[in-house]
Amino acid sequence: MKTVKILVFLLAISLMLSACSSPSTDSAEKIVSPQNQLIPIRGTWEISEVLMTASSNEEEDKEEWLGKKVQFSDRYMSLGESILENPQYQMKRVNGEEYLLFNSKSLPSNFVFPNKEVEVITVIDQDKFFCEVLIIKENELIFKIQGNSFYLSKLSDEVDQYISSKSDDENNQDINIQMEKDSLISTGVLIGLRSENKSNSDDSENEYNYRTLWISSKNNEINPILEIENIFFPRRSGFWKIETKKATQDSRSEQYILANNVLMEDNKAEIQLKARMMRNEEIPANDDDVTPELDFSRWGEKIGEIKRKINYVGNDYISVETIGKGEYIVGSENWESSKLQILPIDGLPNGRGVKISDILDETGVISIKSAWERAINYLEIDNPNILYREELLENFGMERKLGHWFLKGRINYTKEKEFNAADYSINLIPPPKVVVYDTLFVPWTNIKDRVPRALDAYTSPNKDIAIVLTKRELLIYDIYGNDLGRYPREKLKLKEGETIIMAEWATGQYVEGWEGIFQKSGGQLLD
Repeated sequence: MKTVKILVFLLAISLMLSACSSPSTDSAEKIVSPQNQLIPIRGTWEISEVLMTASSNEEEDKEEWLGKKVQFSDRYMSLGESILENPQYQMKRVNGEEYLLFNSKSLPSNFVFPNKEVEVITVIDQDKFFCEVLIIKENELIFKIQGNSFYLSKLSDEVDQYISSKSDDENNQDINIQMEKDSLISTGVLIGLRSENKSNSDDSENEYNYRTLWISSKNNEINPILEIENIFFPRRSGFWKIETKKATQDSRSEQYILANNVLMEDNKAEIQLKARMMRNEEIPANDDDVTPELDFSRWGEKIGEIKRKINYVGNDYISVETIGKGEYIVGSENWESSKLQILPIDGLPNGRGVKISDILDETGVISIKSAWERAINYLEIDNPNILYREELLENFGMERKLGHWFLKGRINYTKEKEFNAADYSINLIPPPKVVVYDTLFVPWTNIKDRVPRALDAYTSPNKDIAIVLTKRELLIYDIYGNDLGRYPREKLKLKEGETIIMAEWATGQYVEGWEGIFQKSGGQLLD
């Protein structure tokens, strides 16, 4: 029974592994192919000590894990009797202090590496982050899986060749069949929602509220729906949260977007203080403010406010609308700007967007310039009235239409001395690095026939459920071929003006794992 539990645990965690280390400028990194025999951790190891567990029942976990064998080879990795075939090994050398700084919840708080630098090896399964191994000494490793960390002691340089030949045996066939069966009947989705803060005042922290719903089904039955504050989403390095903060100083106010791995969520203040200490900055007493400081290089001689609204959240990028307004310190002139931006999550809270050439190469440049010129001609904008022309390649973002994500650009201009902003369509599909999954299995016309008031819709990779957005509700439908079921399975009331900015799907064994992490991170039953 314990073996089965570990097997299920392993199958469910590929996208939810421990937080990745902070990149170092002098880090060495390489990928080792499955055929490469020179794997530094090759051999048979044993879990000799439990450093930290994700479960509240620590004693039971220790009993279950202690003594388990772990084997690494070019053809497989095994934990107990569970096998991962054809793993890839990504190797990186990082500063030990920096690693602990950005992995503060995946190791004990008093842990210290014996050496200044540490070798970090991540095990990748079919381009998915699987687990992480730290080389402490020649015969000692730390093995990390989803908030659990263990000491491994080396038993032998050799691996069990019998296990290596088990990939075609009946047991593994049964495992693959079970995984395939589960993936057809288990579906889950994280739905990110944005609504306007109706209690907004001049000193309010946020102009918009964000929340995430967890909706799942098994055997065609909808499970209880969960909810969490802010945007909760998966990445290769685990699960992350996005929230907004406002910084105010010297007649300037700016809203920032912060992204944190949930394993570090409870230690943001500590992380910031450590980071400032590493830069030899003086730390004031009682400094527990984790709000970013204003970037005055972006403000220059201007005062006023900058607001940001999240329009889309993906695995590595978000789309944001940035509105600025104010006046210049010298003189009486006002300034105003309205941007659409694609921001890399790893670059937050920095508000600098990417250029379209960064995600779509020269094709993107040609397309946005052509669409920009057509929009100017259509709007009959005179060249002297066009503002921020130099930001052409950066002033673009995402919009949702007819059940799909599209790219659009924005022009800032003046007309009769009044500031204006106009959007235009870019005739390009967002690249996979920005939008990983955007398939609508039920044609939009069929959705509108069934739900005339539908504003948007999302369908699962399993083709079993659809999420339909209306002005006031989220409707969950079964899918039959190219059509929705006759009646919705569930109706969820929305807040006024609430809209979807994210949909991240899980299938098969991932569903149970995602739900567990969602609950551990604060997810509660929807009222």
